[in-house]
Amino acid sequence: MLPAASSFAPTSTKARTPRTGLGPQPSGQRRAPGGLFEPAQLVKGLPEALRKLHPRDLARNPVQFVVATGAVLTTLSAVIHPSVFTWVISCWLWLTVVFANLAEAVAEGRRRTSAWP
Repeated sequence: MLPAASSFAPTSTKARTPRTGLGPQPSGQRRAPGGLFEPAQLVKGLPEALRKLHPRDLARNPVQFVVATGAVLTTLSAVIHPSVFTWVISCWLWLTVVFANLAEAVAEGRRRTSAWP
């Protein structure tokens, strides 16, 4: 049998403030502005993301290098033996590589603008 609903009622009427875990910010430090997908940061990060498509830059991150290599191979396969499936997989892999580079470029841009050393 379930207990009465009154036993689940809060014992305190004091308003609770949500805890963010960040604590008070020291006056000399600033946080990076905005949310995750601020358009200005995405526009600034896009040229850097496209520059990172160079194989030498991709080789520094083995996972992105393997995905980019797979994207190149599936694109070649789609050109040689065209089918909807190979084109969809090829586009999906290229979007994965570009968005991963964009996320990295935005993160580097946020790191440069933050007050942390």
